[in-house]
Amino acid sequence: MKSITKAVVFCVILFDTVIASAQYRFIKAHSDLENRLLSTDASLLDGFRNNRQSPKLISSLVSLKNDTNRKIHRFSRNEFDVVRWNNPEYFGTSRTNFTSSKWIRNLGIHLWKNPNRFWSWESQDKKDYFVINPVLDLSYAPAVGSLDTFLLNGRGVELYGQMGDKLAFHSNVYDYQAIYSLPVDRYRDSHQVRPGITKHNINSFDVTEYFYATAYLDAKLLEKRNDSGKVDYSIIGTIGHDKHHIGSGFRSLILSNFAPPSMFAQIDYQLGPFKYQNLYKELVRDMTKDTTKTWNKKYLAMHRGVLEFDKIGLELGFSEMIVQTRSSNRLDWNYLNPVIFYRAIERDLNSPDNAFIAFDAKWSKNRWVWYGQLVLDEFSFGAMFGNRNSYLNKYGNQIGFYYRPNSDAFRQSFVQLEYNAVRPYMYSHNTSNYYSHYNQALAHPLESNFREITFRFFGVPNIAQKWSINTTGIVAWKGYNSNGQNVGSDFRHPYNTALDRENSPMLQGEKQTRVNWLTTLSYYMQPNAKIEINHRYFQTIGHQSATRNYLGLSIKYNFTDTRESYLF
Repeated sequence: MKSITKAVVFCVILFDTVIASAQYRFIKAHSDLENRLLSTDASLLDGFRNNRQSPKLISSLVSLKNDTNRKIHRFSRNEFDVVRWNNPEYFGTSRTNFTSSKWIRNLGIHLWKNPNRFWSWESQDKKDYFVINPVLDLSYAPAVGSLDTFLLNGRGVELYGQMGDKLAFHSNVYDYQAIYSLPVDRYRDSHQVRPGITKHNINSFDVTEYFYATAYLDAKLLEKRNDSGKVDYSIIGTIGHDKHHIGSGFRSLILSNFAPPSMFAQIDYQLGPFKYQNLYKELVRDMTKDTTKTWNKKYLAMHRGVLEFDKIGLELGFSEMIVQTRSSNRLDWNYLNPVIFYRAIERDLNSPDNAFIAFDAKWSKNRWVWYGQLVLDEFSFGAMFGNRNSYLNKYGNQIGFYYRPNSDAFRQSFVQLEYNAVRPYMYSHNTSNYYSHYNQALAHPLESNFREITFRFFGVPNIAQKWSINTTGIVAWKGYNSNGQNVGSDFRHPYNTALDRENSPMLQGEKQTRVNWLTTLSYYMQPNAKIEINHRYFQTIGHQSATRNYLGLSIKYNFTDTRESYLF
């Protein structure tokens, strides 16, 4: 009863805070913080993957067994709560370990007031703050029994803050030197790009060098709350340069965080139980350049609507995406209408634009969360219900679940199982309007003509809360193009060059079985600093057979991004 009372008091305090505070930092898909969200209550995961670190969300993440209204002064294996430590705007600043040393305090009040804030300023009422953090992302993972090595040397700066109750911002910039593993090298050999990054240089030591930056500005444009404090309606606008991941799964067949960051404009609406989003992204077209030697552009216009049935834990979503190119390299203004059906516009313009529609659902019950997606490209009723192997049957589907075990051994944990299947020629087009950015997939990294099963486990031991274990296992089957024949495995090839238009079964072509298994054991030296020991097993059977075992060590400081999406 006491813990319930404390939780209620805490939620009231946070609820009072949200009315007066601004927007909140986004939680990256596949990040450590999102894993902790999933292991606490997977039903909290927003299908838009727009989870912000709001008071409502944070109140659901904290442990109820501790006094939720006091500051935390200890950092031990029995009292570590990464959510509390990394949200001092709610729990108050608190120095710990070496940051409480006298020589640190003598450097000034702005330095290390909280472990996750190297330099910070905040207003007297705590509603405005500005933070500067150094970032380290270091990894070394040689392959056992091979000369193959994975190496990352990343350093950067993180800036974030908020101003009043309307505006928040976040920015990262990194400088990297990298030696990549076999799967990434193969991707570069096939597509002349590195997954997840854009322009890069290779120095005389065969080391890849590149800059990497993300940023966004988040503004609350309109909001109305009822007497109980719940939102009746709201409009939030975001502009930035970053990735997106749509859906509740590990993978997304709608829009994933595999391709590099790109310029975007986004508007999120909420009207009672109905949520709606407009998203516009500027994309690099097909690696060709204009007369100024700038990459030619194409654009993604997307909208997604979701209806939530809170009482039964059901969420139903519908999305429409269109990829368009114009000779002027500009976005067609016809797609700026936020509530119009894009397919109708495409037909009226008689344009060669590439249209998709998608359906998704999520159902939460007790410790289970079930979810799924269905994406259709150039839907043909005759082909769908007539010839199932027609090349016009371009679609992908996903089904999966999360389960939170009731375990005494783990304070937080979840198990995930997911199945994805994408038909041949999916995401392709007969122009450069295929579904890509910088020659990389906007959806699943395996692109098309594959089946995949993914298993994940994440856990935080009760007796050692500074530790966490995260393991991801993936088995996939894919058919590849060979001998110049287009069997639908690569969306860069026009679908009108299909090998056999009437007989295009799944996994046609040169077959390959892919196995990826990544296990990471993390130890937190500080709430924002951790050491990781990881092992990755990679094997391909059939097409391009190979086996690699990578055993690695990583050090991360203030690094909140993730690379799990690059397991392919």
